[in-house]
Amino acid sequence: MHYFWFPNYPKTLNLSNYYDAIIPQTDLATKFFFVSIPLMAIALVIMLITEWKSGLRWVPLGWIPGLLAPVLIQQLYIEDVNNQFKAGLTDEGTLQALLSEWMWLNDIRWIILTLMWLITMYFFIAKAKRKHQNNG
Repeated sequence: MHYFWFPNYPKTLNLSNYYDAIIPQTDLATKFFFVSIPLMAIALVIMLITEWKSGLRWVPLGWIPGLLAPVLIQQLYIEDVNNQFKAGLTDEGTLQALLSEWMWLNDIRWIILTLMWLITMYFFIAKAKRKHQNNG
């Protein structure tokens, strides 16, 4: 997130503009993930069942912590920072400290999700390669 979505944070945000720059987006993201994460969990269970006897069962097994870790980081740490943002801040030093923490926590989630994306790409490439070898 730090490099792509919010490259100028925290230096461009201050007490007068941080709320509109963060809260509407995080509220929308929360609503989106409230629906999408359970769907991902269902897909993960299906994938576990269908790939269990294949050599690719490690992919859904790897996805279990890959799905849980970002959710836990969000619920245990980021949500607290978001709630402080929503409550309203009156001290610039507190704002900058919270923005730095918020960015760091989101960077951790981004790294985990990037690893999970790479695992997923490997899965699809391996499946396609297997199918191509069986058909050719």
